[in-house]
Amino acid sequence: MSSPTESVTAEANNQGSAKGLRGRTTHVVERVQSGTPGKLYGRLNAVDFMNSAFQLSALFLLCLFPFLVIVSNAFGGDPRRVIISRMGLNHQAAKDLDGLISSGHQAFTTLSVFGAVFLALAAIGIAATLQTWYGKIYDQELPTVWWKQLLIRAIWVVSMIVNVAVLALVGLQTGPAGGRVLIFLCEFAISTLFWWWSIYLLLAGQVGWREAFPSGLATAICLTGLGVFSALLFSNSIVSDEKSYGPVGVVMVLLSWCIGFGVVLHLGAVVGRMWNERGAGSALENQGQMSPDPSATGSP
Repeated sequence: MSSPTESVTAEANNQGSAKGLRGRTTHVVERVQSGTPGKLYGRLNAVDFMNSAFQLSALFLLCLFPFLVIVSNAFGGDPRRVIISRMGLNHQAAKDLDGLISSGHQAFTTLSVFGAVFLALAAIGIAATLQTWYGKIYDQELPTVWWKQLLIRAIWVVSMIVNVAVLALVGLQTGPAGGRVLIFLCEFAISTLFWWWSIYLLLAGQVGWREAFPSGLATAICLTGLGVFSALLFSNSIVSDEKSYGPVGVVMVLLSWCIGFGVVLHLGAVVGRMWNERGAGSALENQGQMSPDPSATGSP
């Protein structure tokens, strides 16, 4: 049986160990929060990236997919090939996707004026969403003149049409020749140019070409990574979910991919801005080291 003194000593040691553990845990948490991963997550949370990604995924399913069908048919392509190429699906998954989405030829030939107006407004709505995102990430005020906003968004829609057409052409030309690796490389180059241009355009040139390039490059890297990830995992998910739930299972996987697409758009833009800030901080530090010390030189 232990004495009261020994019990008090043991309790004090336990309390000291608990305090030390809490102190070490707090120190680790503070280091993570102050490090690059913590700052990156904080920036993403500040722009509410998850809710924004869900919002964009809904816009994609309701607006962008019909728009993609019409645009692809207008250029003589097949929207299913664009989606399959972008997601890197295997043969069986591509077959299940073909069963869900038609070629869209009839939709293109029977497109009414009302339908064309709806598609145009939907595409402009996606441009407005992206413009709001980039404005928050870069802390920039968007143009307040309505016609200037509309013009910027309309130009972005036209550039997106060109981007979709080029992606469809790349999928047709490089698929038989080079396989997945060549397709991913071509899509990476195209995505870099497109998202670089998108950031500069949607922010009305408030972020210069040089400052926008890291975000465009990071976005392209993230989108390529998403394509590799979907090629490795989403094909099996589409096949298994189609067997379990039917066409709804394929829709669930497409929705998951759209959410991931929204997340990587945020991630690329935030990483690009953090890279710019890091470069600006290094430049100021080097400038401070090179400037002479007035106390050392003395005043005349």
